[in-house]
Amino acid sequence: MDGTGKQKNKCSRCAELEAEVKELRQKNAVLTEKLEEAERAGKRQTSRFNRNERVADPKKPGRKTGSKPSRRDKPAKADRTISVPLESHACPDCGCGFDVITHPQFQTDIPPVEPTITQFNVEVGTCPCCGKRVQARHPDQTSDALGAANHSLGPNLHGMAASLKHTSGMSFAKVSAFFHEWFHIKTAPSTFVRSLYRIAKKAMPTIFALREQLRRSLRIHADETGWRVGTASCWLWVFCNDEITLFDVAGRDHGVAKAMLGDFDGVLCTDGYQAYNSLELLKQRCNGHVQKRIKDLQSRLTDSASQHSLNMMSALFKTAQSLLARRENMPDDIYRDELFRLEKSFDDWLWLSHESKQPELLRLRKHLLKHRPEWFQYLYQPGLSPTNNLAERQIRPGVITRKLGGCNKSWRGAMTTRILASLAATCRQQGRQFGGMIRHLLHAREPTAITIASLPQI
Repeated sequence: MDGTGKQKNKCSRCAELEAEVKELRQKNAVLTEKLEEAERAGKRQTSRFNRNERVADPKKPGRKTGSKPSRRDKPAKADRTISVPLESHACPDCGCGFDVITHPQFQTDIPPVEPTITQFNVEVGTCPCCGKRVQARHPDQTSDALGAANHSLGPNLHGMAASLKHTSGMSFAKVSAFFHEWFHIKTAPSTFVRSLYRIAKKAMPTIFALREQLRRSLRIHADETGWRVGTASCWLWVFCNDEITLFDVAGRDHGVAKAMLGDFDGVLCTDGYQAYNSLELLKQRCNGHVQKRIKDLQSRLTDSASQHSLNMMSALFKTAQSLLARRENMPDDIYRDELFRLEKSFDDWLWLSHESKQPELLRLRKHLLKHRPEWFQYLYQPGLSPTNNLAERQIRPGVITRKLGGCNKSWRGAMTTRILASLAATCRQQGRQFGGMIRHLLHAREPTAITIASLPQI
């Protein structure tokens, strides 16, 4: 002890504890600031384009300068022509006369729609011997109901309702109000609930056919998000490629993916969700998710060692994606050499980072090591993407629907959602009319598989 009562030489344990206390105080300050920001954000109005920091020189919205202009094509013909003459061929200010030039202007609009009511005089016969009842059916009919239920809605109306519900996320009440306001057709929301049940049941063979086509593809992207069925917490799953998208509403265990994928033997592109780990498939893990995780750690781990390690791993992923972009213009031997160096650098990072004293950095290392063969499959197999962006784009409408309160009240409704949302997304991917699909399903007396390519183009 010196004259001031302070200890001159501290033991190593005290120095270690002081360093730990200092680090914990720094973390506490960061977390306190984030908590206060989160509490303030909860009291603000929501914004579609929310920004935490204002950009000093933001990019101008819209297309880049020099881009090809986009304008509506000139129509082949006009249904009516209206002359719009000047009141006078003289200047209203000074009275001087001037020459007049006529410029065409086109306007495309929807005329007021009047519903068309069709009366089908249906013949029904009963056999006097066996009592068998035989009823005729016209190809344009969508229902065999007679008597009190003899007034039904047509296929175009049902198709529009299905599109508004399963592509725009509108509630059945809003769909009913839309038809009443614009087409003067009074319907109850429950009418569309029951009709979409029937359409979904007829679409089952088409869904089975699409699932078999998806299983025969070379790659499948998968993703999932939260969902509600009544009071039960569930998950909305998506499985897709460039041409087919299939949804499912179920729990969040690996059995859902296993049942959907069946005998699929291609590459499964996913994020880091653990349910896919038990599937014995070749996988491509999303680089975007782990890069976002690295960026988050870079903002929280301030020590130089962690920053250096995280910068190295971030650069490795960027190098891999740059190598993919340059692949077509590289000789095979040079490409293989660069790929070998990339893989070696990745393994060197995994080896060196085990000495880190940061628990979060060690968890990142454990995650990367656990899925070591699944990060760069896109560098070995053409056609793969380094991210799971396709599945995220396809599931995004479901996320918006959930935020609008458009989940399901019953499991029957969940079945209808996964079937019709799958058909709507697949038709959109292939440039086909979803309404044409609904018309085919309603005109068919028995459920049959419909080929998407046979539908009218958008």
